[in-house]
Amino acid sequence: MSKFWSNIFGKKTAPKEEQVEDVRGPHMPLKELPIEQTFAQNFTACGGKFVYCETLQDAKDTFLSIVKEYPTEIRELFCLDPVLAKKLDVGITLTKTNLNAKVMLCSCESIVAYDGSIVVCERQLGSNKLADLPETLVVIAGTRQFSKTVSEGLKSIKHRYADNIPLNITSIKQFKTDVMSDENYMNYGSSVKEVYLLLLEDFS
Repeated sequence: MSKFWSNIFGKKTAPKEEQVEDVRGPHMPLKELPIEQTFAQNFTACGGKFVYCETLQDAKDTFLSIVKEYPTEIRELFCLDPVLAKKLDVGITLTKTNLNAKVMLCSCESIVAYDGSIVVCERQLGSNKLADLPETLVVIAGTRQFSKTVSEGLKSIKHRYADNIPLNITSIKQFKTDVMSDENYMNYGSSVKEVYLLLLEDFS
C-alpha cells in the first residue's frame, strides 16, 4: 500500500519521537486536507463504501466479496464496458440491457473531493437514468481521477473529449446508508444507490 493510503487507513504510524504536532495559532486558516483524504471522508460520510485496492487482483477479490454478500446468486452483471469486466475477470454473465440485474459495474470520469460525488457520463451509463440502474453500483476509479469540485470534473471531461463531448453527464451523490439523517432523508428516493468505489493506484 502506498505511504499516503497507509497513513489514511492507519496501517503505519511513525514512532512517537518522530511525530511532530502541527501547532497552529487561533488566527491561522484551517489546514487544507489532501484531496484524496477529503474525498474519502466525504464519500463515506454520505454512505458510500470506499475500498483502496493496491493491485488489480485486490480489485478482483473485493468485487467477488461484494457479490458474495447477496443472499441469492448473482446471475447477471449489468456492464456497458466488456473490457472493464474482462479486467476483473468476474465470471458472471454480462448484460447491457437487463436493468433488473442486481449489480452494475462501471468506471467513471472523475471523483469529486468537495462533496464525495462521482461524475459519470454516457460512456458509463449509456442513455440510462440513474434511477433506472441496478440497486448496487460498483465503480472503478484511478488515483489520477480526483477533482476538487464538480466544475473541475466537468472541465476535465471537456478537455478529454474535446472533439466529441459525451452526453448524459451527471454525478452520483445519493448513497444508500444504514444511518438515516435529516440530510439523506431529504435526498432519499429512487436514484439512491448502494455505491462501492474501488480505487486503484494506476487504473486506466
